[in-house]
Amino acid sequence: MATGQNMQPGQGPSGAKIFKATLIALLAAGVILLVAVLPAEYGIDPLKTGKLLGLTGIAQSEPTAVGVAIPAQAGIYTPHDKIYKVDSEDLNLAPGEGVEWKYHMQKGAVMVYGWNANGLLRYEFHGEPDVKPKPKYYESYLLDNKVGTDHMYGSFTAPTTGVHGWFWQNKTKKVVTFHLVTAGFYDAAKMFADDPKGEDMPIEDAK
Repeated sequence: MATGQNMQPGQGPSGAKIFKATLIALLAAGVILLVAVLPAEYGIDPLKTGKLLGLTGIAQSEPTAVGVAIPAQAGIYTPHDKIYKVDSEDLNLAPGEGVEWKYHMQKGAVMVYGWNANGLLRYEFHGEPDVKPKPKYYESYLLDNKVGTDHMYGSFTAPTTGVHGWFWQNKTKKVVTFHLVTAGFYDAAKMFADDPKGEDMPIEDAK
């Protein structure tokens, strides 16, 4: 059994041994820093060991730290000065009757929408820019003028500043009732039925 013949009680290691142990620890820490920590945490890979060990992808996939400001990017975050609007409508269409409902939106503004009916309605989802390249110009986004449908749900980003919305027509032989609900950054709503200039319709701020 070892009795500690090389070290007397109360006698610690020599200064040379402490220095040697410290130097080895520092060298080991430096190797770990270069081989693993820098590639994994910061994507810095001077020895190319991070790539070999698959560590460089960790830094790229980690979420941004709390408190770090990320510049606003188009399509990800768009600030607005005012709260968004909401609208909910119940409409009836007699056989052969049609109605048009549009919202005025700035370019890039977003709207979510949904409508459902108790019968088939033919429709066109389209828009008219405030500044038209030529008279009677409009842009058609979705069109179903053959069979029709009884519902439609989605989101819409205005490609131009202007009015955007739907034209519905009842081609059945019975009255069709449908419900429309929207929410988005629009500033006005118009219904076009008998008046070609349209009728201003009330909209509300979201609560």
